[in-house]
Amino acid sequence: MSLALQIIFDALLLGGLYAIGALGFALVWGVQNILNIAYAAMIMLGAYAAYWVWTLGVDPILAVPIVMAMMFVVGVLLQRFLFDYVILGPHSLSIALTYGVNLILIGLALYLFTAEYRSIALPDHLRGSIDLGGAHLTNARIATIAIAVVLTASVWWLMDRTALGAAIRATRMDLEAARLVGIRPRLIYNIVAGISGALAGAMGALLAVIHSVFPAMGDHQLIQILIVLVLGGLGSMVGPLIGALLLGLVSSVVTAIWGGTYAVLAGTVLVLLVLTFRPSGLMGRKFYEA
Repeated sequence: MSLALQIIFDALLLGGLYAIGALGFALVWGVQNILNIAYAAMIMLGAYAAYWVWTLGVDPILAVPIVMAMMFVVGVLLQRFLFDYVILGPHSLSIALTYGVNLILIGLALYLFTAEYRSIALPDHLRGSIDLGGAHLTNARIATIAIAVVLTASVWWLMDRTALGAAIRATRMDLEAARLVGIRPRLIYNIVAGISGALAGAMGALLAVIHSVFPAMGDHQLIQILIVLVLGGLGSMVGPLIGALLLGLVSSVVTAIWGGTYAVLAGTVLVLLVLTFRPSGLMGRKFYEA
């Protein structure tokens, strides 16, 4: 019983983090048709920003909205001065550009911060823990799950219940029709890039609370995000959430039984199975598959 509860809790933690990252990545991919490899570096920048804000005396949890605001600006700047030029180009062009940006940002992080692992010293209220049915739940991880749930619900509300969300969905579905009803695609692209950057920053900031911070930390997270999107599929807000929870559950089960070394292998096998039997993903739409 205790092992099952621990697995469920770990799955919620991983699923929540992956869901935040997957939603941010999927927004740019779905709306602008850009595979933003630099998203890995943006997660890393979010983690370093959280570490820097913490060194100024700010509580690690309170640092999350500050980091999100900072990364919103970074996302808009990258969109305005780089990504705008590859929106209508082939995937190979956007991949090459964003991969180059990713390498530059990681190189800058190595130059400024070195390869040294850095950790946030948690305050007393995050250092405690509770035992639930034999499962050990730390306060820091409980706070991380709560923030992940709030952010995921907020993105769903924005996309499904607001005029801005309708404008984003319209731009995603038919660019010319969106222009005809007065929507400004350039503004929508900037907002989407900003939201994506903010979510990458949130994921990085939350990772900084429970893990160490280092320049290449975003690369592994990006792989997990791509697995989540393949599992869940594009074209649905629910898809990335289901993919994130499924990957989190499988990773937690495999880690508990065989160790973390096999968790990545299990995710790869899961992706191969989904691609074989449902190439568009569990909740994907054929429009996006095409």
